[in-house]
Amino acid sequence: MTREEAIQKLLETDEEFKNWYEEHKELKWKVHKLEKHFPPDPELEAEQERLKRRKLYLKDLMEARIKEFLSKQ
Repeated sequence: MTREEAIQKLLETDEEFKNWYEEHKELKWKVHKLEKHFPPDPELEAEQERLKRRKLYLKDLMEARIKEFLSKQ
């Protein structure tokens, strides 16, 4: 099973993984939107950093779940 197949299977069968995935996707869009803001605003930069940290945390959770799933195959 490929990594992409594992992700698809997890999205279909693991509600928690699906929630992480959806939140990660939404945060990616929000960060992208904040990066386009000019001139930079300290409050927006702080919010952008907070969103990036949360996005990275979710990515780490998803990666761990993918590895766990693949190891059971």
